[in-house]
Amino acid sequence: MLVLEEIKTLWAELVTQNGFNLVFHTSVLPVEYKNCFPALDRKVSELLNSGIKLEGILALGEGAEDFKLETQAYNIDDVPELSDNAGEIRNGKRIFSDFPENKIFPLRFPVEAFSRIRTSTHAGFFICNHLCAEMSMNYGKDQKIPYFGFIHVPKVGSGGMFTSDVCAAVIMNGFKALSSGSK
Repeated sequence: MLVLEEIKTLWAELVTQNGFNLVFHTSVLPVEYKNCFPALDRKVSELLNSGIKLEGILALGEGAEDFKLETQAYNIDDVPELSDNAGEIRNGKRIFSDFPENKIFPLRFPVEAFSRIRTSTHAGFFICNHLCAEMSMNYGKDQKIPYFGFIHVPKVGSGGMFTSDVCAAVIMNGFKALSSGSK
């Protein structure tokens, strides 16, 4: 949330600069298997129903010590020692019962614009992976939303190597590249 607040601040500064034409709509999602994607989907539906054409969705989640732009998810929730904020533990459970657990769900995001962030082919097995799989299944079918992606942001604050403003600047540099047309 600290990084998101910094992104909002940087966006407000950049929107006054000539050529930056991206508009951000933000939402904080619950850290719960059952409610994370439905909360995102409600926000997306609300925006689409109000006539806003979404170019993309970018979800952020706390990672370890480095940035990771996730490129795919797997059809398995498998974190036996960590419960979500509702107390649910999902160990060895498929996200979608119609697919095998090793099914890969690709994300569709302009990674070239975010070249300072390394790509990752494994979003983990917690809610980040779950959300990525849900986005792929629900937004990957059509072109209503051209891009959807997920960035693991380094831990900030106590024990983190980065500050929230530095994390936001790295992400906003990617958005500046998108805005200038280098997708």
